[in-house]
Amino acid sequence: MTGLDIFVLILMGGGAIFGFLRGFVQEALSLMAWILVVVAVRILHTPIADRLIAPVGSEGGASVLAFASIVIVTYALGRWIAKSIGARSRKSLLGPIDRVLGFGFGMIKGLIGATLFYLLVILVYDSIYDPDDPRPDWLIESRTYPLLNASGNAMVDFVQEQRETIEDEAGTANE
Repeated sequence: MTGLDIFVLILMGGGAIFGFLRGFVQEALSLMAWILVVVAVRILHTPIADRLIAPVGSEGGASVLAFASIVIVTYALGRWIAKSIGARSRKSLLGPIDRVLGFGFGMIKGLIGATLFYLLVILVYDSIYDPDDPRPDWLIESRTYPLLNASGNAMVDFVQEQRETIEDEAGTANE
């Protein structure tokens, strides 16, 4: 086993353990809290930043303060709701099922984290060396390399498809 294998196992195992402890309901609602943060920033950032320019004294400072305030308040509220609903779910009759599903969901989150790390390593490696050069031995000899490579390719393909769809829709709208 290489260091990469151990790192991936720690991420996936840690995600699975935390998912089991929190349960699926809390894990899923915590993910929704992040989505809520993105939506709140998109909707509220400009009006709040505009109101903060006078008290803060600069547009840049007002923008940063508005962003930080929206993220902290929205995420804290979302996590509080997730934690309270998750606690009720774990104490209910479906608590064991919630924990098992949380275990699987946490493991998937760990895999996504490991895949993002792998993609970052590949990006840095390809930036320093020629992308056509073979990958380093410690990477291609790891047992988790096929999994990371497949999940990384799936992520890249998904993002590329989404970009093409958005570009096609934008092109259609301009015509």
